[in-house]
Amino acid sequence: MATITRPAALFGGLLASLALATAGSAVASEGPSGYRSADFGMSSEAVLERLEQDQVVNVSVQETEDNDLIIDGELAAEDEPVTDLRYVFPAGRDQLALVVAFHPNVEDYASVKAELEARYGQPWEEEMAEWWFEQLKSSMPEEPGSLTVWGGDGSEGRERGRFVRLWSFEDYLSVEYLDTQLFR
Repeated sequence: MATITRPAALFGGLLASLALATAGSAVASEGPSGYRSADFGMSSEAVLERLEQDQVVNVSVQETEDNDLIIDGELAAEDEPVTDLRYVFPAGRDQLALVVAFHPNVEDYASVKAELEARYGQPWEEEMAEWWFEQLKSSMPEEPGSLTVWGGDGSEGRERGRFVRLWSFEDYLSVEYLDTQLFR
């Protein structure tokens, strides 16, 4: 899982940027609820039980200095590129709050974006994504090339604060599925 070790520094920037995650809202065809069969709020034990059916292999579990529980793995699903995954359970809570998928090929940007649009509808208006991009990029160890954001429709309290963010970097893509409510 070499890809995860390099973007691991990015993880600190991701957590620091969550304070800005509640700005604005967008209409989505289906609000983000997690990643594959791992839903936001699930315990680490429940997520570990689901990884095999999601075709996640090479699983490892670790705790950070800040007491966050991290589960790393690789998506090895048929007809999909091998993708490094990171499931994050913030300190003091055994509830899934963030999943980061590291796609090793920047050339996959169009297909990854199209897949996210098919699932979550149109992304936020460009102006809102640009504003968020400008606010977040300075807290990241590696400057991203672009940011596209999808959010829950806000019609229910549980969807407010749930987002999917597609970041492009020089040599990989990062898709974050996050529930900012669970970071409190």
